[in-house]
Amino acid sequence: MDLFELSIYKHYFKLASFPSLESISQNISLDVLLERYDAFFFDAFGTLYNHKHYIYPNAQEMFQRVREKGKIVRLITNAASQPIPKLMEDLHAMGFHFEREEIFSSGELLTSVNQKLKIAEAFYIGHPAGTAFLTTAGISVQENPKENVVVVSAAVEDPTIYSKALEILKRPGGHLIVLNPDAWAPRIEGPRAPVSGAYAHRLKIESNCKATYCGKPFPELFLRAIKSLPPNTRTVMIGDTLATDIGGALYVGIDAALIVGRNMDKETLAGDEISLRVRPTYYLV
Repeated sequence: MDLFELSIYKHYFKLASFPSLESISQNISLDVLLERYDAFFFDAFGTLYNHKHYIYPNAQEMFQRVREKGKIVRLITNAASQPIPKLMEDLHAMGFHFEREEIFSSGELLTSVNQKLKIAEAFYIGHPAGTAFLTTAGISVQENPKENVVVVSAAVEDPTIYSKALEILKRPGGHLIVLNPDAWAPRIEGPRAPVSGAYAHRLKIESNCKATYCGKPFPELFLRAIKSLPPNTRTVMIGDTLATDIGGALYVGIDAALIVGRNMDKETLAGDEISLRVRPTYYLV
């Protein structure tokens, strides 16, 4: 991992008081997972698909086999730039058929967060469709919000937007809310790239503001999904990111299988595991 990326995930782990999560990892096949587990939690971006409806090799087959075996499935995603109906539409187009109640998005957590914060206005950074989560939470998008709040769901390239957000966050009571804590993401063409979590962390560092995080690796999203399952369901998380997918799952007591080579480089993985004190239950092969 990039050193800045490692620092972001270490910051998350410190905030959430993560202990050492170093399992004795083993290589495992989907066949064995199907024998051992009743419920499968899937990450979305980087695990099943990437930009422009790119579907990873064997992702459809993996998902269909889990369905055919009658297993419970849940999508646990930090993709907070799409309202759930649009996300479902895109998933269905790619052959991943999730029912509404099977999807748990970090963007949805904003509603419960705002029940405590009572924010009325915020400056928003992300794809326009992501404003649906703010609307549902009772937050109006404004250029100059009276509460000095900035909500980030995705990184944007326009430097004037970053500057405006920084200005707001430096004001008294500046508060950053991060709907997608993912720091880096895989790309189909080219190297991995910094995304919303990295963008938001720079804002936090430069403004020294308060920050609230929704989504993986923080436990609330996982806990909501767990509550939707029958008691004592044997559950495994399948994801591509060591910190958010694997670390977050292990923290709430779920076994976790890492897909290596997409968002986690084989060459640096061992060092990353040591730095973050996280090792998956399995490497999915």
